[in-house]
Amino acid sequence: MAKLRVNHIHLRAPNPEESAKWYVDNFGLKIQGRANGLGGTDTVRLEVDNLTINITSAPNQEDIPEGTTESHFGLEHFGFHTDDIATMMKDLESKGVKVLLPITDSPSGNRISYVEGPDNVMIELVQPLS
Repeated sequence: MAKLRVNHIHLRAPNPEESAKWYVDNFGLKIQGRANGLGGTDTVRLEVDNLTINITSAPNQEDIPEGTTESHFGLEHFGFHTDDIATMMKDLESKGVKVLLPITDSPSGNRISYVEGPDNVMIELVQPLS
């Protein structure tokens, strides 16, 4: 079988620059670059720990419905590993980031929390308990 690894996560946003700034300000992601793409889209590429997160505008100025942080089929959320969830959550809360699930010990052996990112993206923070 061919070897796979995650290449990128791709998010849509009405204002990619504004959304990218949120990830830079709240999670310390680095802007890797900017590009214009198919359908007249604008993309900001962010990087964290060798993972690229692309944030792209709507193609051809289409009216795209907003996402939701409610449970739904398809990609529901993505998660970041952290070595200090308590400090990270305290920092995010002090910046006014909306907490969807306070720090909780999960049956999987992780301490987790969920926050709402820009454009109704749900983001999980994960710290192993052991």
